Amino acid sequence: MENNSKVFGYCRISKAIGQVEDRQKDLMRLEYHIPESDIFVDKISGVKMERPALGELQKALRRGDTLVVESLSRISRSSRSLLALLADFESKEITLISHKERLDFSTVTGKLMLALIAALSEFERDNLRERVREGLASARSRGRIGGRPKTDKKALEKAIKLHAADTHSICEIVAVTGVSKSVLYRALRDKKEAQQSQDGVAVEAPNSSK
Repeated sequence: MENNSKVFGYCRISKAIGQVEDRQKDLMRLEYHIPESDIFVDKISGVKMERPALGELQKALRRGDTLVVESLSRISRSSRSLLALLADFESKEITLISHKERLDFSTVTGKLMLALIAALSEFERDNLRERVREGLASARSRGRIGGRPKTDKKALEKAIKLHAADTHSICEIVAVTGVSKSVLYRALRDKKEAQQSQDGVAVEAPNSSK
């Protein structure tokens, strides 16, 4: 590590399941001695998955810096996006340390884990393609290609739970449950509005001019 290099921290909080940022930030401050100003926090709420703090962090990182996360799931929602991020860090000589997994990707063990993640990512892609092919073949055999399919309530409930758990990307949830993005987004929006109504918060009506 270069003498003028810095150590940053990144936290991602899921407000949907009541996560608190203090626990992650305390880890950064107490165990890795990262100042508050160098800890970036994204708070994910509702159906929006934008991570502006991660974008700002990537702009702040310089060659030779180190990034600490509580776990790999905090910085990436899929193995594919994690691999892309790690490749970018490697090209800039940025070290990623995951506290929960006890991984430093600049070490031999970390590089071995990276190879394993790459293999699992390829397996996931192959498995997803196979499920899509089987689903299409099954639908054709029943003459159900085309048109709007009926929503499976159990599948939708599973999709909502997976989203709340904050461990899968939207694309992964869609692939696993078979629920379309539009149906999932609509259900999440309806759930959020219902919760706001119960809490006595007025829900803004959609702007018809948009």
